Amino acid sequence: MKITYRYILMEIMPTFLITVSMLTFLFMTNKVFLLLDLVLNKKAPLGDTLILYFSLMPFVLSLTIPMSMMVATLLAFGRLSSDMEVTAFKSSGIHLFHLIAPVLAFGALVTVGMLYFNDKILPAANYAFKQTHFKILQKQADVAIRERVFIDQFEGYQFYIDHLNTDGLFSQVKVFNHWAPQAPLQTTLAKTGSLESVPKKYQILFHLNDGVMSWDNDNYQTYNRLYFQHYTIHLKLENQLSHMTDIKKDYEEMDLNEISNEIAATTDNDRKRSLRSEFQKRISLPFACVILIWFCAPLGLWTKSKGFIGFVLGLVMIFVYYLMFTVGQIMSERGIVNPVIGLWWPNLLLLICGCFIYYLVVTEHSAFKSFTGFTHKKPA
Repeated sequence: MKITYRYILMEIMPTFLITVSMLTFLFMTNKVFLLLDLVLNKKAPLGDTLILYFSLMPFVLSLTIPMSMMVATLLAFGRLSSDMEVTAFKSSGIHLFHLIAPVLAFGALVTVGMLYFNDKILPAANYAFKQTHFKILQKQADVAIRERVFIDQFEGYQFYIDHLNTDGLFSQVKVFNHWAPQAPLQTTLAKTGSLESVPKKYQILFHLNDGVMSWDNDNYQTYNRLYFQHYTIHLKLENQLSHMTDIKKDYEEMDLNEISNEIAATTDNDRKRSLRSEFQKRISLPFACVILIWFCAPLGLWTKSKGFIGFVLGLVMIFVYYLMFTVGQIMSERGIVNPVIGLWWPNLLLLICGCFIYYLVVTEHSAFKSFTGFTHKKPA
């Protein structure tokens, strides 16, 4: 029996490690180009840029590890079934559950590790990213500027820049802000603009040229326009950037204990829902490692999928699972469902489906025979 357990783990471990490495590499590749832009074009310090890059990796791993567990299990058990090794084990008196049990134990071990990872390492990495980003922003405000993206790093203002010129000027700039808490939205459009950073004063100057400023006046039912040739927006960052240790943690940078305390302390219902959703998300994703093994092991035995077909099926299952998870998260944050239901229903659904497929495989139900006979029918 020990030999069987060792054999099953040797089947799944290489595939798991290769899949984790490959998916993590793919997720991190698109970040490389953004960081190269910071170093080469924005002249950001290389050391700070590397910290930004590596602080993104824990978030990526929190997603790719459950993904890899799914793909590795599906490929390993699909190959065992396709190569008739499962039949050999069954003829030796080994029950199918004994083949799945060592992988479940491995998944449980990964789950425990991921619970600690999501509780301590992930929020610490998110906080390090936030600190480093603010540190770079303090020295060079233009690192936050990207074309055709809404920029909201500057408190009270939102910017949209249609094009970044090689000479440092911006073309077709849009600025949205409220000049007072209860004031209507003020929209500013300018043909060109430029950015000037004053690190010693924790201040950023946004220079706009040849534009128009417009806003509504609800009291007098009027629409106002003000044309200008030159207009400078003073973005004061002293409260945000003067003391890096004073950067306030958001719920993504909190551990589970801090989130629990924040849930008890906050009176904002929207924030409370976001906090509760984040809490359940941190717990449900690690448990997905075990649930996905229980679902994919009998699925691999049932479909006998291996090689490229098994890998494609694994990617499809990844898409389906994270689509369900994302829908549940959105519904939880909007208050449509309880976060416990919204963040756990994909796990519960796959657990039930796994039990059903396991029953078909163990009992060799007619539905199982029909499916395998159809998928492996040889042409006459």
